[in-house]
Amino acid sequence: MPDRPREPSRTHLSDPEVSRIFRSTFPREAEEKGFRTGSWRVLPRSPEELKPLHSTMLHAFATAAKLEDKTGITLLPEDEDDPVQHRTYRELYERAKIIAAALEDEGVQRGDRVVTVLDTSYEFVTSFFALQRLGAIPCPSYPPAALEKAEVSIDRIAHIAQHAGARFVITTRQLQPLLGGIANQVRGMQKILAVESLARHRAREVRAARAHGADPAFVQYTSGSTGRPKGVLLSHTNLVSNLHAIGQGLRINRSDVGISWLPLFHDMGLIGSLLNFIYWRLPMVMMSPTSFLMRPHRWLKAISDYKGTITSAPNFAYGLCVKRVRPREREGLDLSSLRLTLNGAEPVNLKTLLEFEESFAPHGFRPEAMFPVYGLAESTLAVTFPPPGEPLRSQSVDRHSLASGRVVPALGEGASAVVCVGRPIPGHEIQIVDEHGSAVREREVGHVIVRGPSVMQGYFQDPKATQAVLRKGYLWTGDLGFVGEGGLYITGRAKDLIIIRGKNHYAEDVERVAEHIEGVRAGGAVAFAVYDEDKAMDLVVLVCETKVAGESARDKLVLAVNELVAQECGLPVDEVVLVPPGVIPKTSSGKRQRAVCRQRYLDDELVAARTGKLKLALVFARSGAGFLRMLNRRFLKRQREPDE
Repeated sequence: MPDRPREPSRTHLSDPEVSRIFRSTFPREAEEKGFRTGSWRVLPRSPEELKPLHSTMLHAFATAAKLEDKTGITLLPEDEDDPVQHRTYRELYERAKIIAAALEDEGVQRGDRVVTVLDTSYEFVTSFFALQRLGAIPCPSYPPAALEKAEVSIDRIAHIAQHAGARFVITTRQLQPLLGGIANQVRGMQKILAVESLARHRAREVRAARAHGADPAFVQYTSGSTGRPKGVLLSHTNLVSNLHAIGQGLRINRSDVGISWLPLFHDMGLIGSLLNFIYWRLPMVMMSPTSFLMRPHRWLKAISDYKGTITSAPNFAYGLCVKRVRPREREGLDLSSLRLTLNGAEPVNLKTLLEFEESFAPHGFRPEAMFPVYGLAESTLAVTFPPPGEPLRSQSVDRHSLASGRVVPALGEGASAVVCVGRPIPGHEIQIVDEHGSAVREREVGHVIVRGPSVMQGYFQDPKATQAVLRKGYLWTGDLGFVGEGGLYITGRAKDLIIIRGKNHYAEDVERVAEHIEGVRAGGAVAFAVYDEDKAMDLVVLVCETKVAGESARDKLVLAVNELVAQECGLPVDEVVLVPPGVIPKTSSGKRQRAVCRQRYLDDELVAARTGKLKLALVFARSGAGFLRMLNRRFLKRQREPDE
C-alpha cells in the first residue's frame, strides 16, 4: 500500500488564529433566518471568524511552503505501473519561483493575461503561482483531450486568448506544435511557451509583485453551457473569502486528506480541491480526469489507500462508479475514512446517490458522508453546504406544480425528487425572488440570487453581461429554486424552461425521463423548444444519443420515448432525434450545452465534432504558420526598438 501523505505540522497549525478556525463549528443557533421569507443568511459566532487567514492566495501558498514536514501533493500516474510522485508545498513553491524568473525573462509583466493549457500536473500548480508571483493573471483552459477533437479544442483556446487579450500561452512540449495556429487568430500573441523549458531556467530570485486583496487573482472561464465561455474576473479577496468559508462550512480539521481527479482548469477542481487544501495547509492526492474516466475504480482505491476524508465530483461520477466498478475491483476497498463526498457542478440526482450508498456501504461508505452542494463560478465556487454529518434531505414534489412555481408534495406518477443542497456558507446570503426582485414566499419557486464577498468582480471585458447578472449588490445566478426544510433546493435553469401552451416544463425533467428508457444513453438526452413559423407555436424537440441500430428498432425507441415523456411529464414531444454517441455538445466539465445543441439542430449539424485526417493536417499547417507569424512580430518589434 502506498504511504499516506503526512499530516501537516501541528506546530504550524496550532497557532491561535488557525486553531480558532479549526475549533469553530456552526450549530443551528448560529444560523439565522433572513429578514424576508425565502432568504437565508448564515452568520458565524463572531465577525472575526469571517476574516480570511491570508490576504491573497499567493500569501497562502508562501505560508504552506513554510511547513517543515512532507505535507504537499501526491500525484498518481496515468499508468498504474509507473511510480507515484510526491512534492511538498515547499518544493512546489521553490519551483514556482524558478518558473517566475523564466517567465519574466520571456517578457511576462504585471497585469498580463496568460492562458495556461496544462493537464493535471505539478507544472500546472507551479505555473499558476509563478504568474501570480509576477502579478500576471492566469487564464486556465483545458488542453485538447484527443487529436480527433483537436480543432474544436483549439478554437476554444483561441477564443479565450482573444477575449483575454493574452500575449502568452503556457503549455506542454507535446501540445506546443498544435497550438501555433492561435497566433493567426489572436492579435498580439507573442509566444507559446513550453513549461518544460521554463522549468529548466537558471534559478534566480524574482522579487514578488506586491499583491493586494483587490488585485485580480485569475480569470475563470465558464464552461459555456449556454454558448461561448465568459471570463469570470475573481480578485484575491473573492478567492480567499470563498476558501475560508469553504473550510468553515466543511469543518476542516488537521486530519483531513483531500482526494481529487477533477480537472484543474475547472473551478471545482482548481478552487474546491487544489487551492482549498493549499489554503488550509493539508495534504492532497491528485489524479487526472482521464485516469478516473478510464478506470473509475482508481478514484475509490485512492480514497482507500490514502485514507481520504474529503473528495468532490459531479453527480455522473457516482453513477459511473456504480455501473463500472466491478465486484472484483471492490474487494478490499475501505471507504470508511470518508467524511464528506461533495456532489456538485451539475444537478444532483437522488436515485444516483442512493445507488452509490447501497453499492458501497459494504465497503465502509457511510450515508451521512454524501454531501450535495451548490455553487457557480460567478460566486468563485461555493454558495451552499449542508451541515456536515446530517442525513441527506430530499423532497418528492409534483412535477407540473413545480414548473408552475409551486412546491406541492407528491408521490408516484408525475412526481420528481429534489435534493437539498444546504444553507449559505458563512458570511454569504441567498434569496429566492421573482423576476422583479421581490422575495417570494417559502416553498415557492423563484430566481436564486446571492450576496457575499465571494461574488465576482464581473465578467472580464463584458460590462453588458455583468450588468445583466449583478444587480443592487446581488448576483442573479440564472438558477431557479426554493427554500424548504433544511435549506435550498435547486429546480433548474431559468433559460432551460420549455414553455408550451402557457405551461412551464423543466428540460432536465424531460431528459431524465427519456434516459430511463433502455437504449438511450445516460447523460445523452437534450430537450429544447423551437418556434415553428407555419404553426406559429413552439415545438418540443428531444435529441437522444443511442447505439440502437436498424430502422424498426429505432422506430420503437422513438415511440417509447414519446409515450413515456407524455405519460410522466404531460408533454407531447413533436420530434425525437436519434443521434450516435458523442454528438450532444457538452462543456469541459460534462454539462449539456442545450443552446448549442438547439442551434446545431436548426443548422442541421447534429454530428459528432471530430477532426479528420485532412483537418488535422491543416491544424499542424496553421500551427506552423502561427509560429512564423510570432517570430516575425518579435523581429519587427526589435527592429523598431532602437528608433524608439
